[in-house]
Amino acid sequence: TLKIALSLASNLGDPSDDVSVTHAAEGMVSKSEANSLRQLINDSQSFSSDLRMPHFSVEGGPAASQVLVMGPDDFIVAVVSSLNRPFGSGIITPSGVLLNSQMLDFSWQNKTMNHSIPRPQNLIQPRKRPLSFLLPTIVRPSEGMCGTYLCLGANNGDRALSSIVQV
Repeated sequence: TLKIALSLASNLGDPSDDVSVTHAAEGMVSKSEANSLRQLINDSQSFSSDLRMPHFSVEGGPAASQVLVMGPDDFIVAVVSSLNRPFGSGIITPSGVLLNSQMLDFSWQNKTMNHSIPRPQNLIQPRKRPLSFLLPTIVRPSEGMCGTYLCLGANNGDRALSSIVQV
């Protein structure tokens, strides 16, 4: 299931200039697509990630962190910080703020983790937002029930999704 989800995520990126990203996201939440993908899941065997679509990786590392706080009134605040590598970009502003190296979240030749094939939906372009796998997650009950069940976060590139699912 996670291999399918990560393969589908390889079609994501900034939707502002690419209608294919919007279509990919709509397909990911479509009930008919879910029914089709469910047929690929087999509890007794696994399959390679390239069965349906090419796999991709995003850089992860020790320089990302999250704090998620839930108050007694069920309000939730998530603060996410990612430098992408120790000391981020290596640039410090005059006020002492260390800047991140978010450029590594884009897909580009010889810089994408494991030297995987760059994905056109996530290539570097002016004013484009990079794909990110920082996942602050809030699980709430269905309608009519009160309270929040869970508030959690994970980082570490493409392993974040499996961490969230396992919790």
